[in-house]
Amino acid sequence: MGKGLSPVEGLLRERGAAALATRGNWEFGRLVLDPAYRAGPELLNKCVFLAVSHLAGEFHCNYAFASCTPVLSRLYRRFGFSVIANDVRVPGDEKPYHLIQASIADVLESSAGTPAERQIARRLGGVAMAA
Repeated sequence: MGKGLSPVEGLLRERGAAALATRGNWEFGRLVLDPAYRAGPELLNKCVFLAVSHLAGEFHCNYAFASCTPVLSRLYRRFGFSVIANDVRVPGDEKPYHLIQASIADVLESSAGTPAERQIARRLGGVAMAA
């Protein structure tokens, strides 16, 4: 991050949150699941946990941020995300977006669904925030 490659970086600067677009913070893009595998919130939790635990295990991670629709920002609250800017307008698009952020430790803790995952979340979350 911090290279100006992502359109979200410009939106963060405009909203006074440019510090999120720095090394150690990661932009979340899209989570795409084949409709045949969309079986409910447990599967979404598992996918988020697996993705973020891999990220935290391989890279220095502090925070995650993203742009999304208001509906998706409500969904991401279950993973520890909070809205840092609402009613963000993107040139050429009529609908508003939200900018959201969460600590990697919060995402890990919120998405862990089993005792083993909670143990991994505590280990990786502590490493992520201490690094």
